[in-house]
Parts: sequence; structure tokens; C-alpha cells
Amino acid sequence: MTSRSRKIHARVAIPLALLLLQACSPTRPPVEDLAAASRGLASARSAGASTYAAAEYRSAGQRFDQAQAAEAHKDYDVATQLARESAADSELAIAKTRAGKAREAVDKLRRDNANMDRDLTEHASTEAQP
Repeated sequence: MTSRSRKIHARVAIPLALLLLQACSPTRPPVEDLAAASRGLASARSAGASTYAAAEYRSAGQRFDQAQAAEAHKDYDVATQLARESAADSELAIAKTRAGKAREAVDKLRRDNANMDRDLTEHASTEAQP
């Protein structure tokens, strides 16, 4: 092997070895992902998700607990994934909660309108009688 080919091999082998070492090194703790998941759970709780989207809210809480456990075991890739799933479940719970509250408001307005229609009909019929 010539000196020139050794230099070429060294230029390829060293960066490749560094890349492999970096890929095998442990990832960093998902601090930001866990914080986002925690904020999402708090938002879902304050929005009333336990009433309107109980399954999604419960799933978000379970995934958050699992993410914390994975982080404690230094399984950062799993912790990151679970924290992100928890945040997504919280977002879904918030959206379903908003939809549920909107549906309730629409139902209330429909009942109010029906009552007003009934009152107007009764009032009109009493005025029409001589």
C-alpha cells in the first residue's frame, strides 16, 4: 500500500469511525419533550379533557408516565417517542374537548330557540282569539 493510498484510507476511515462512534453514543435526555408533554397534560386538564375526552386524556397521562420511566432507565429514544405521543394525545384531547363544549353550546341554543318558538306560537295563538 502506498503512502498516498494510506492517506486516502485515513481520510475515509477516520470520519467514518467518528460517525459510527457518534451513532452508538447515548442520546441526550428528552428534557424539552417531557416538558412539552407535561404542559400538554396540564392544558388538557384545565380544558376539561377528563370529562369530554377521557380516553385520550388517560392515554396522554399513561404515555407521559411511561416516558418518565424510560428516561429514568436512560432509554432516551423511547422516552422521547413516548413524550411526543403523550403531547399528541393531549392535543387530541383538547381538540375533542373544544368540540364537545361547542356541541353542548349548540344544543343549548337549539333548546332555547325551540322554547322561544313555542312561546311565540302560544302568544300568537292567544292574541288571535277574540
